Parts: sequence; C-alpha cells; structure tokens
Amino acid sequence: MRFRQLDILNLRNLRQVSIQPSSGINYLFGGNGAGKTAVLEAVHLLARGRSFRSGQVSELVRAGEDHLTVRAAIEDEHRGEQRVALLRGRGGRGELRINGEPGRRVSQAAVLMPVQVLGPLLSDLVFGGPGVRRQWLDWGVFHVEPGYLDTLRSYLQAVRQRNAALKRSGGSSGGAGSVEAFSESVATLGEDVSRARRGYLVELEVVLARALAAMAPEMTLEIGYRQGWPDEESLLKTLGDWRRREVKSGSTQFGPHRADLELRVAGQVAGGTVSRGQGKILASAMMLAQAELLQRRGRRSTAFLIDDIGAELDSAHTQRFFQALKAVGSQIFATSNDPPGWIREVAGTDIRVFHVEQGSVTEGPS
Repeated sequence: MRFRQLDILNLRNLRQVSIQPSSGINYLFGGNGAGKTAVLEAVHLLARGRSFRSGQVSELVRAGEDHLTVRAAIEDEHRGEQRVALLRGRGGRGELRINGEPGRRVSQAAVLMPVQVLGPLLSDLVFGGPGVRRQWLDWGVFHVEPGYLDTLRSYLQAVRQRNAALKRSGGSSGGAGSVEAFSESVATLGEDVSRARRGYLVELEVVLARALAAMAPEMTLEIGYRQGWPDEESLLKTLGDWRRREVKSGSTQFGPHRADLELRVAGQVAGGTVSRGQGKILASAMMLAQAELLQRRGRRSTAFLIDDIGAELDSAHTQRFFQALKAVGSQIFATSNDPPGWIREVAGTDIRVFHVEQGSVTEGPS
C-alpha cells in the first residue's frame, strides 16, 4: 500500500494542506508547534479512525471550525487505486467514504491502510501493560488472517454478555443457565482467537529474530504467549471451575482478553531487565518484523509514522531501522526539527522533503 495523495482540511493548525508523498521516505521538518505531527495524525486518523495523540475529537478540529476532513488516494497492491475520505465533526460525528461509497466500519479503512506508529509511547510495548502487547499482536493477525477481526469481535461481545449474566445471577441458581450458555460461546470463540494468535507468533518469531539481528545483533529475544487461562486446561473447564468466584466479581477473569506476551532477553523478563533504550530497540524490531511478515504473507507494504526522529532511538540504531524499513518496501512519514542530513544517504532518490511552518506545508528540494 502506498499513499499517493494526502489532503488535510482543518486539523489542528493545518488549515488546508495537500501533498503528494514519495513512495519511500517523506521527511517533514520545522519548529515545535509548526504542525509536523498533525500531518502524521491525519494519516493515522484516516487509517484507524482516531489520533495516536488524543482521544478528543474536539482537540483535533481547527479553532473556529466545526469539522475536519482528511482525504487520500492510495495504491493497493491487490485492489489498485482506492480513495478514502473521513469527515469528523467537533461533536464526534463522523463520515467515512471509500471510493465514494459510505463505509460502515473503521476497519474497512484499516484493512486498506496498514499503518504503524513510532512515537513517545513506543517503549510501552516492552514496559507497558498487557493491553498494549495484545493490540500489537491483534494488529498483526488482523492484517494476515481474513476473518480474524470478526472472530475477535464476536468473542468480546460474548464476554460482555457473560459478564452481564454473571451480574444478574448474583449467585442464584436462576441465572446459572444463561451464564453456562455464554460460557460455551466464550470458550469456543476464545479458543479460536488464541489459536490464531499462536499461529501468527510461530511465523513471526523467525522474522523477528532476523529483524533484531539487523538492528542490535548483540540482543536476542524470546516471545512466549500466555493465553489467559491455564495451558493444561480447556477454557470451558476453567470458566466452569471459577464460575462461583466470577459471580462475585461480575466479570470473566479468564480468556484471551487477559492474554499477554512474555518477552525475554537472555532468559530474563525484558520489562524488568533491559534499559529504556534497549526497550525501544526491541519494540522497533517487533514492528519491523510485522511489516516484513505482512510483505511476505500478503504481499502488502506497511506505512510507518515516525514522530521526532532521534527521540526514540539513537543515531546508529535509527539509521539501521530506516535501512531495514526501506529493504521491506515500507513507506515512511517522519518528522524532525532539523533539515535532513544522513537520511538522504539512506533514502537515495526515493525521498521528498517538506518544510512545515505555522500550519503550512511546502515541498523543498530532495
């Protein structure tokens, strides 16, 4: 997938911006508050329906305006040219269109635009809670396994229904039937979710080892999947054994919604042993591996949004990372306060440089 045209209207301090990105590296530089990160936000908003910086739509809409619009023309490896547009009102109301037709779900745009972000929260993939790692894992499975998102959504819906039944039962025998019925749905769908995740990780592990070796050959990473219930038991049995206690809490305590990844470096849990810098390297390699696997499995490229080059990785690792992204054919949107330097050598001729100043974006010499 490649962004060929990007139009932004009334997003933060960007009044009206139109750029034709390079298929390789797009380098946006300018002072603090100029609007560089807002360009990355526009791409993320279009692809995932939300900003990676703020959950409040009212903060995204330019002062004095009542809505924002982001449009893009993309080149899909299998579908050809696709046109996607998103309008979001200050009150949160939105309208998505794909090739002029109304889109029912944000996932319709997400499947067209595999986008990953490297920003201030990058190291949370190593040091943060399980939810961050589950999101990373589900992003990867979603883009290589047709139908996975529907299975995951059905599972989460079944968990919500079972939680409601647990609260209604209150320990009484009257609610036991509905809890057991929902337990069967949760167990069947949960096993399917876990199976898909495990299968993906088996493939990813080999690719990840190669990606990490390219960035930091002195480090080795092992990934274990903790499925969210005892490995030696079926999910249905676990839910049955713990039903009485779950009635008291009113929530389902076991299943893939409680899963986590165990990241180990040199046999030790990474979150408690590696430095912040090493954590960022690990997280970068994990995202790089996903892009490479998607390229191999689906013959699709990933767009990377890299906010503030140099803030997440040191110079040597940043250069290695960019070289690896170029090798797997990723399109890159990167911001910096400084004009491009070494990045020109990595990009070669496949680079476009944009100067951002007071909400205005102008293309400079590449």
